[in-house]
Amino acid sequence: MSPFMERTLLLVAFLACLHVSTALMCYDCNSEYDRRCGDPFDPYSIGEVNCSKQEPREHLKDKVPVLCRKTVQKVYGKVRIVRGCGYIRDNSTDDGTCLKRSGTHDVQAIYCACTTDLCNHATSTLNNNNYLIHLMPYTLAALFIMFSCKRINLQLISSSSS
Repeated sequence: MSPFMERTLLLVAFLACLHVSTALMCYDCNSEYDRRCGDPFDPYSIGEVNCSKQEPREHLKDKVPVLCRKTVQKVYGKVRIVRGCGYIRDNSTDDGTCLKRSGTHDVQAIYCACTTDLCNHATSTLNNNNYLIHLMPYTLAALFIMFSCKRINLQLISSSSS
């Protein structure tokens, strides 16, 4: 393989590793007003929102949306599901795990948060186990660099011994 081709492939591998940051997209709905927002959730009938283009509430003006949330509220036996953008990270729930809270007077809430696009569709699929897919370009680039360096070292050794 020519040095030009090796450099070109190295550049392509490097560019594949760059993560382009785009706006976070989440489902935004409330089952109190739209029963399709409840479980089972029908993502094809609910609108998606670009969280960075939504006007934040007054107390969140200086915050940037960083995650999607799903909240299941049960008050006096009535269940309401709210999906939307989140502005404040909570290390205990940011990776798709859910946190259950109970209060007095038959009040319960389950809070789930996740950090990928449209991940707030269901509790069972909120877990971000797709990190392996995100690591694939980095792994391929590392393997390419490793084999390229070995090949260059072999060429240097063979040319220096001649």
